[in-house]
Amino acid sequence: MMLLSISAGGCGGNPGGENRGGGGTGASGTGGSGGIGGSAGLGGMMGTGGAAGTAGGCFPVLCPDRNSYGCGDCLDNDGDGLIDDKDPECLGPCDNTEGPILLTGTPGETGNQCGADCYFDRGNGSGSGECIWDRRCDPLEPKDQCSYEPTPQICPASQPETCAEGCGALTPNGCDCFGCCTFPGLGGGYVFLGSETGNDGTCTLNDLNDPALCRPCTPAGNCLNTCERCEICLGKPTIPEDCFPGAGGSGGMGGNGGGLRCPIGKQACGLPGDPACPSGAFCLTGCCTDIVVQ
Repeated sequence: MMLLSISAGGCGGNPGGENRGGGGTGASGTGGSGGIGGSAGLGGMMGTGGAAGTAGGCFPVLCPDRNSYGCGDCLDNDGDGLIDDKDPECLGPCDNTEGPILLTGTPGETGNQCGADCYFDRGNGSGSGECIWDRRCDPLEPKDQCSYEPTPQICPASQPETCAEGCGALTPNGCDCFGCCTFPGLGGGYVFLGSETGNDGTCTLNDLNDPALCRPCTPAGNCLNTCERCEICLGKPTIPEDCFPGAGGSGGMGGNGGGLRCPIGKQACGLPGDPACPSGAFCLTGCCTDIVVQ
């Protein structure tokens, strides 16, 4: 992951990863609450070793707004047998739909038809994202009625530090902060996850190559979390063998062309043999990401 122009330690985790902990129906930890949907976390939001939910010890994950949404509630909301960060259609803990449509189901857009805030959090306008962008900044015009008309006011050269702090950590590898993402098979191109016809979302993982359903977009370079060779990314649940420690290279962290799976200080997750993320963290494109509850 190389997060351009924003300095947050990047985004980690894997839609096919885990935020699993031990336990069954759940006994409460210190200050935590047990049972179904029981919350647990740092800063008093869940107790030490707090309660597990009902999905084999899954820990519900709260969004920065202190709410739990469909991709962080330890339930199989779409009935496909995959839960939360194990479901490739989950874009992060603040995604309220497990698919197939890649809209988040939470208001990531501002009241302005073309204005954009962080696509991956629950915030709208001022809030945990506080990113500044507009669909009129994109020459590919991924949203109806938002013709290309860039100005410095709506297309800033850099993002506020609060954008990096709030949205940077929630942005999956391969995406910008505003829902413009690349996938294997797109030949380096990007599509807007929030593509719509009228008010209905149209982009799914099965339609990425259909520009009428997943509209091409230009990523915002000042808020882009790139997909690197040794990283898990959206649509890329595996990595080359030489990316694993000691596999084909001196120094241990990868062989020829290898690299780090996660930023230093972040726990890798989501592949066989990886430990589960601790409670309060979400496995986002291969790295355990702590969610800062406001």
